[in-house]
Amino acid sequence: MAVCLAAAMVWIGKVGFAGVAMTPFEGDGPVRAGLAPGADPRLDACLAERVGAVDQMRRDGLVDAARYDTFRARAVSYCEAQFPPQ
Repeated sequence: MAVCLAAAMVWIGKVGFAGVAMTPFEGDGPVRAGLAPGADPRLDACLAERVGAVDQMRRDGLVDAARYDTFRARAVSYCEAQFPPQ
């Protein structure tokens, strides 16, 4: 029973309810929530810097494949928090 509950919690955490993300780190780029690239040059600059740094860490081998998505999602989340869509 506990295994089933744990599996359900993991599945809900990844998929959410009815396709709605349950974590703030869902999504994989600057095109989130209807935000198109170029909508805010400050956001674009932040994304280029932060996501670029994560990409460089991946190329240098400092971040493994398992953590890359999390680091990248956090970089995007940080930039979107600093420069929210209008």
